[in-house]
Amino acid sequence: MKRSLPALSVAVLAAIAASAHAEPTDLGAGFSLSGNAAIVSDYRFRGYSQTNFRPAVQVGFDLAHSSGFYLGNWNSNVSDFVFPEGNLEMDFYGGWKGELGHGLGLDVGALYYYYPGSSSPKGGNYNNTDLYVGLSYGRYSLKYSYTPSDFFSTPDSKGTWYLDGTANFDLGDGWGLVAHVGYQKLKQQVDMDGDSIGHYVDYKLGVTKDLNGWVLGLAAVGASADNWLPTKNGHPSGRLGAVFSVARAF
Repeated sequence: MKRSLPALSVAVLAAIAASAHAEPTDLGAGFSLSGNAAIVSDYRFRGYSQTNFRPAVQVGFDLAHSSGFYLGNWNSNVSDFVFPEGNLEMDFYGGWKGELGHGLGLDVGALYYYYPGSSSPKGGNYNNTDLYVGLSYGRYSLKYSYTPSDFFSTPDSKGTWYLDGTANFDLGDGWGLVAHVGYQKLKQQVDMDGDSIGHYVDYKLGVTKDLNGWVLGLAAVGASADNWLPTKNGHPSGRLGAVFSVARAF
């Protein structure tokens, strides 16, 4: 739910991109195929647990062309307490990424979140579409995501948006440091106490270690308004917590 492309935690995704040894499979005609897989102790998206503080298995695939266009799919288990009658998230995305010159990168595209079988008490399901544009320069990246329709089934929430920045640092000897902060602007949202919530900040600080292509990660993750999404035990789903991960590209 409510995640940025393409859906591993920011720390794990950045570590795979920076450290993984696996090369994409050349399919010919300018096309290549790559994949990634991870096990995480808690699937967090924009600071909030999507698995009720429980582990998740995550697998993704990316088809890219030398022109810069790409398509991808990413999948993870989620909690049916957070997504009633749904326990799977499937993301489908496509776009274009390339260099603008002087080391500046551009990434534009669309991301569709699909939750098979989910049923929202507000009507319909939790499926959602985001449009995004991202810029990158060296170790730094900045991305803006916009929801052109109701945000994850919430009525009258069109125009919800999210801005996030990430920095990746190579510490040498396979070690990496990832820092992330995001700002979520919400419309028509309330927390678990029924109070209106118009925005919040999420944050993450993590370290990674590349062991022959296996990327181990440990990150501190949380959100400023931590009581937005439900959990079975009543603990705030955006509370500060540690997330462990093991990931690999293939």
